[in-house]
Amino acid sequence: MTKHINFWHIPFKKTIWWALGSVCGNREAGGHKIATTLFACITALIVITWMPAAATAAEKDCVPIKTATVRSMDLERKVRGIGTLEAIQQVMIRPEVNGTLEAVHFEEGKRVKKDELLFSMDDDKIKDRLQAQQAALEEAKANLENAKLVYDRRLRLYKQDLGTEESRDEARARYKALLASVDRIKAEIEGIKETLADTRIKAPFDGFIGERFVDPGEWVDVGTQLAPLVETDRLKIVFTIPERYLGQARPGQTIRLTAPAFPDKAFTGEVYFVSPIIRQDTRSLMVKAYVENTNLMLAPGGFASVDLIVDILKQRPVIPEEALVPTRTGYMVYVVEADKAKGRDVDIGLRQPGIVEIKKGVKAGDTIIQSGHISVSEGDKVCEKD
Repeated sequence: MTKHINFWHIPFKKTIWWALGSVCGNREAGGHKIATTLFACITALIVITWMPAAATAAEKDCVPIKTATVRSMDLERKVRGIGTLEAIQQVMIRPEVNGTLEAVHFEEGKRVKKDELLFSMDDDKIKDRLQAQQAALEEAKANLENAKLVYDRRLRLYKQDLGTEESRDEARARYKALLASVDRIKAEIEGIKETLADTRIKAPFDGFIGERFVDPGEWVDVGTQLAPLVETDRLKIVFTIPERYLGQARPGQTIRLTAPAFPDKAFTGEVYFVSPIIRQDTRSLMVKAYVENTNLMLAPGGFASVDLIVDILKQRPVIPEEALVPTRTGYMVYVVEADKAKGRDVDIGLRQPGIVEIKKGVKAGDTIIQSGHISVSEGDKVCEKD
């Protein structure tokens, strides 16, 4: 009895092997069926043998590849340099008068404002001197006023021929001497006031105050180091580039820098100085730029890598770098036209991570083979791989 087999629910190759086993292994067949059985076995073997070759031929009909579209984008022509971050303003706070430090009015490492009081010194002796000079000024003013009256009276008598020239000159000399004395005392008072003001040491600009080197009660001389003050909201970067870029670097250009502490963070700045002199020892060109540091992630003294943007190329055709195929004379790419691979020689320009500029050979919108071209030949039929 012959069984009904549903070949739609059995894999084709397994079905052939099953049929081959059933037919060729049927030992109950009569002699008159031997020719038919043998023919069926040979046919099944031919089908099984042909299947892999047919599959391979089918695969060769279409080479699997990955495509990309040529796109346009702005490209930056950059020059790499290395440099050091510096503070735009950094000073060491020092006293301008000798004396005993009375008080410290800040916390180390904190931000301070311009004219904020940082240190105060003992000023009692200076105040005593000021009071003494102010009293001397009042006395000198009184003497000057009296001398002025005497001089005016003797001058009037002299003009009326009632006084002598000698008495007039004597009164005038005394008046002028007292006038000079008043001016001198006034100048001394102004000097004492300045000295008194110098006992109150204030911040010359906004910034961060560093470690203090003295304590209240210590005697300090003029020039003693008290504490550093640095402005960090904006820094400057001083870096060098090869001398061949002398004609390309100029003030106003943009820079982009990275610091070791933040390798994935880019900071931007603007060039404000390009040295007109080449360093003879390194044959390099010094460039300076301002860098905004409002988030205070950068610090003076740090090392940085700098990219100087010397030019921007507008809307240039670019392709993935892996799409390039090296040749004996340069590079080529495969363009896909009507599902066929067509090789084209190309001229390349700027390279950036993962992409390359194409100056000649393809245009924006063209479809090219990005990967899989190692198996492609001119004119091959290609298809997008899954």
